[in-house]
Amino acid sequence: MLNWRAPILTVYDARISHNPIPRYSSFLSEFYSWPIARQREAQRERLSQLLLHAARNVPHYRDVLTMTGVVHGDHVDLERFRHVPELTRDMLRAKFELLKSDDLPLRAWHKNSSGGSSGEPVSLLQDRYYDDMGQAATEMHYSWAGKVPGEPFVKLWGSDRDVLFGTVGWRNKLSNFMRNRAFLNSFDLSRQRMQNYARVIQRVRPVIIEAYSESIYELARYINAERIKLPPVRSVVTSAGTLYPFIREEVTRAFNCPVLNRYGSREVGNLAGEREAGAGMEVFTYTHFVEVVDDAGEPCGPGEEGDLLVTCLTNYAMPIIRYRIGDRAVVGDAVTTPTPSLERLATVTGRITDAFVREDGSTIPGNFFIHFVGVVHNSGWLRKTQIIQQDYNMILVKMVLSAPPPEGTLEEIRSSLQRVTGSACQVTFEFVDAIPKLASGKYRYTVSLVPRPSHGTPAIQ
Repeated sequence: MLNWRAPILTVYDARISHNPIPRYSSFLSEFYSWPIARQREAQRERLSQLLLHAARNVPHYRDVLTMTGVVHGDHVDLERFRHVPELTRDMLRAKFELLKSDDLPLRAWHKNSSGGSSGEPVSLLQDRYYDDMGQAATEMHYSWAGKVPGEPFVKLWGSDRDVLFGTVGWRNKLSNFMRNRAFLNSFDLSRQRMQNYARVIQRVRPVIIEAYSESIYELARYINAERIKLPPVRSVVTSAGTLYPFIREEVTRAFNCPVLNRYGSREVGNLAGEREAGAGMEVFTYTHFVEVVDDAGEPCGPGEEGDLLVTCLTNYAMPIIRYRIGDRAVVGDAVTTPTPSLERLATVTGRITDAFVREDGSTIPGNFFIHFVGVVHNSGWLRKTQIIQQDYNMILVKMVLSAPPPEGTLEEIRSSLQRVTGSACQVTFEFVDAIPKLASGKYRYTVSLVPRPSHGTPAIQ
């Protein structure tokens, strides 16, 4: 089908609205074709520029970057970057005023907030450059997924502000028509609504679909169960949740196309994405500097799992440096000099609070429980589950049933979990009609209510 929108959008963005996003996106696509050494050098320069700005204009970092020896006058020592204390959500709240840049009057900025998957609200300031580069990175990832501007696109999303702000008002409606976008609200995934969503996809014939991973999983299960035939889709892009293997498999079967994962948050934007399904997510190194560290704060090597620290290279209104984002990830490709950082995430394994904790401080990845309960022992009778660690030796498994569990299955699940948690662990089951999502629209398969081990105490994976 002729894409008549593409040339119109090109002229409109360049000559009428003076929209910088297409230009930024084109540059980012070119950047990721450069030799790796050149990309690394550019990232180091951008990190140095951000640190110099923070040392000169941000009260909190004036002290921190000087005391750690990272900034001396106009010189930046990146080999000492790991000495910069991590920034936490609690610090964002407590030091909000001290984290603002002194040159805010010269910037176009706004206040943003995130409840995060943890449900703990946090606010921060973001500037126009951050917004534009973030959208440009997203558009670049759409191009990796096979989309050209103006081609039909469906977004199954779960945030009230994104869904409503993207669809209300004649300007947004006109923009969505010209950019060929359709929004579907993943807050409502009733059977009737999913039937309607399938019809929208059949009518719109999108080249890509973007969705919360859990939402597209629910829709894919419905499509597969009803054997609904859909028009060809080039790619499904998932974000705002962990793309577990069982989710990728179900979605691939429903839409008969690659499922590409993308990762980010409201605090720092999108920071990594897949080019090829299952090949790991390339870090957007022009816009972000990413680390994965163990419980002692030491960098993890390839194949190792740890906590993510993110430095956003585009937000000068409130620099976010070595931010403990609250997620765990497995290292793919890493760089060791001048300071350890990531070029590829093998996978994001979930929220820190999704991993279960033993009494000795060691942890068990949440996806272990999801795999055994939702995949190994599920022959179709279990519709949805949430597994909650209430204490070191107490696990509650909430279940929404499609049919009564086969005889002996619950005891098999209990035995499987106790092989890892220990025979003293009490595993109980609760059958419920529904499991609510978080206010953000996201869904947590596993939740640990047990205090995390303190930093410096090794965790055995």
